[in-house]
Amino acid sequence: MSEYKASIAVLITCFNRRETTLACLEALHRSVPDDVHAKVFLVDDASTDGTAAAVARRFPHTTIIHGDGNRFWNGGMRLAWQHAIPSQPDFYLWLNDDLAMAPHTISTLLKGYAAKAAEVGRKVIMVGRTTDPVTGKTTYGGYARAPGVSRLRYRLLEDGESECYTMHGNCVLIPAQAVKDVGIHDEAYTHAFGDVDYGLRAGKAGYRIFQCEEPVGQQEHNEAYVHKTSVLTLANWRFILFSPKGVPLKEWLHFCREHGGGLWPVNFLTRYAKMIRMGLSSGRALTPTTK
Repeated sequence: MSEYKASIAVLITCFNRRETTLACLEALHRSVPDDVHAKVFLVDDASTDGTAAAVARRFPHTTIIHGDGNRFWNGGMRLAWQHAIPSQPDFYLWLNDDLAMAPHTISTLLKGYAAKAAEVGRKVIMVGRTTDPVTGKTTYGGYARAPGVSRLRYRLLEDGESECYTMHGNCVLIPAQAVKDVGIHDEAYTHAFGDVDYGLRAGKAGYRIFQCEEPVGQQEHNEAYVHKTSVLTLANWRFILFSPKGVPLKEWLHFCREHGGGLWPVNFLTRYAKMIRMGLSSGRALTPTTK
């Protein structure tokens, strides 16, 4: 009789970065230990650079799901998850395709889960920490709640901390039971908020979230987003308020109402006010569009 292998459904969504996606899948396959079976569910969100065809040629066992071009991160991951559920894996792994995964990542996540589950029970989610390839500083990972009365202010974990209040979704190992206890990505979000929302919902459902001590790979911080939310040209304001990759009004309102408690109106307004203040201090708020 063959030895049992833990099974992981790997959830990825991608758009128009073929070589990055292929490198991610290559690193993923190198990271899978012999005692683990991994099945990839990849949403290609209407890429025009041949990503889907290239993945099918090089990694023919990948389940490729075709999006309509409007899925973005949360919508794509939700679609991948929906397709993965019938395979009934032991775990789901959220994975960003621009993460340069370390060879030990899968083992690190599984060992971390086993250790924490032995301590606190099986309702455990493991978060992988990523670092900047130049500075070595943490770029994404688990969040702790920041001091103050607001429920919606977070900070990255510091050295020596492991338990999280919520999380980034770049590399996250989730036990299959969580689908019944928590659900999957909330359809209220298109791109952002979905990972942090899931972590908060998981906490409410009794799950404990822990960050792996050892980094799971390298990933640069999204400086384009920082620029667009601090240099407030008219074009950037349109991006902030209406683009799925900004801080869209309807989705930020939903997030605040779900998780902000009695102060949610303050949270809702404060985020935009801070952007205005930052733009005014730079002297570039509400300036004409520049290229």
